[in-house]
Amino acid sequence: MATGVVVVYFSRFGKPLQTHHKVVLDLGAKAIAKLKGYKFGGAYDPEHSYSGPLFFVPDDTLLLDEAACLGIRSPNDLYGGVVPHLFVKTKAITHGLVGRDAERPPGWSTAFAERVREIVLPGYTVFANRDAHMAARCMLTRGPIRLKKPLSASGKDQTVVTSLDELDAVLEKVSADEMAEYRLVLEENLRQVRTLSVGEVAVGGLRISYHGTQRTVADNEGRPVYGGSELVCVRGGWEALDALPMSSDVRAAVAAARRYDEATEEFHGFTASRRNYDVAQGIGPDGWPQSGVLEPSWRVGGASSAELAAMAVFARDPSLEVVGASHVEEYGEGRQAPADAIVEFQGDDPEAGPLLRYTIVTPQDQQLRQKICGRCGGAWGNLPAPVISSDADSRVIRFRSRTGASHRSQRGIASTGCSGSDYSPVADLSKYECPESEDDYRHRMVINAVAMVFVSLLSLAGFWLVNAIAHS
Repeated sequence: MATGVVVVYFSRFGKPLQTHHKVVLDLGAKAIAKLKGYKFGGAYDPEHSYSGPLFFVPDDTLLLDEAACLGIRSPNDLYGGVVPHLFVKTKAITHGLVGRDAERPPGWSTAFAERVREIVLPGYTVFANRDAHMAARCMLTRGPIRLKKPLSASGKDQTVVTSLDELDAVLEKVSADEMAEYRLVLEENLRQVRTLSVGEVAVGGLRISYHGTQRTVADNEGRPVYGGSELVCVRGGWEALDALPMSSDVRAAVAAARRYDEATEEFHGFTASRRNYDVAQGIGPDGWPQSGVLEPSWRVGGASSAELAAMAVFARDPSLEVVGASHVEEYGEGRQAPADAIVEFQGDDPEAGPLLRYTIVTPQDQQLRQKICGRCGGAWGNLPAPVISSDADSRVIRFRSRTGASHRSQRGIASTGCSGSDYSPVADLSKYECPESEDDYRHRMVINAVAMVFVSLLSLAGFWLVNAIAHS
């Protein structure tokens, strides 16, 4: 018998949702109600007298005072997160400020920016136009920069600029009040990017963690947007995820996400039952591999359908340890979901247009399941790495260990002269390097040839000098 009620809650600070987002939000809340053995109570009504405890599924990350008014005291009371300040729930926290005198909101954490600066892309968060100009002057010496509105999602509201004039054209559309309230993120632009999702979710007594790769698709207006995620989910928290076999670049993304998650302790009052982090891997302006956490998500997100579908499978089969879950979003007319898919939305969204959203869950093979169950016995070393899609939107960039602090400082953005206690950009994760391309090979051969000629001339000069001394 149900002992509580799961309700959907629309935060006063949440963005307006499109129709398909509302449908999926309701479906997610219903799925959580089944997991917890609760009733589904629809949208939260403060005037209604609910019997039993309430579990909230908010449309956005909540603020502390808002959560307190709802009776939310711990992550066991909601699917999502609670933060002490409005800016904390956005990608604005990912980067530091451009200098000691930069504008900042109350509650800004210099300590958080410092803790994450080595695991994010070079960039700044700005709260005033003058700070945006200062940051851009520092960053444009290395190459193009990407401007992001912190409240945006699904890859929208982003612009790549290559000059201060292009920056000014963007800033003209943002008022001073908007800049102060909603801020702007300037981040180094990557090429050949793939975005990985890393997360940990807990509902009731069930906890899962996962890593996966995001898709990019064209919406009905031809713009590149989020198109779903393909996840590898494991029963248990971060430690269970670490035990999974994975490629070196995926493991690096998982490690970065965990460090970012640990840094959230800098924000007093922060709590979350859903922790999701996007990690980008690509090629930086200098031609070297870059990797960094883009932003956190402590609310219902694009991967939530896959997370909850995987949790339902784990709940039904206690013997399962690993589950594959794929969420897909397709735009346009005539789209059809596979026969085994869970269809969440299919129709014409008044704002987004024709759209299909569905999820597919696939328990892993029995052999893998048996090996995972015996992971304490050391069977993990023989497991194959998960297969990663090789299509154009999921290009794998192989990384291998690299050392040399001097190399980092030479290539780093710090050489531009920007400083300050809130300075956050780093050059890149130069402990990684990409595979050698044909152009790299030719360049290396030319350098080797020049070096050989130089060494030969040096040797001849040495022989001549010795001979001259011997006959003097």
